[in-house]
Amino acid sequence: MNQIYSFLIEVALTLLAALMTVAYLRPFLRRILIDLCGTEDRAQFWTSFSNILLIGLPMLISLSYRPEAKTTQELFFELSSRISGNLVSLLVALVGTGIVVAFFALVAPRPAKEKAEAK
Repeated sequence: MNQIYSFLIEVALTLLAALMTVAYLRPFLRRILIDLCGTEDRAQFWTSFSNILLIGLPMLISLSYRPEAKTTQELFFELSSRISGNLVSLLVALVGTGIVVAFFALVAPRPAKEKAEAK
């Protein structure tokens, strides 16, 4: 396998995994952020910021890949190792986003719920 093709496969698989993660989480994250931020404009900003982080970090890591293997077998295992590293960076970005959202969910002021009047 050509080293350029292995690089392109590694980048494409990383991008696919990141896009699938963002597509899955987007509606849930958006609802939480609307609740935490109070307005749709603020929630849209933080949703976009999170999407950029979730796609950008794995892609940045994936672009540093330079194939060195000589045989197809070596290239396969090198490629799988790199993709697993890229997925770890995706998980790091996801956990980081989750920690920030969880922190703000805990400290965000909530409107006081009125107790139902007893009859």
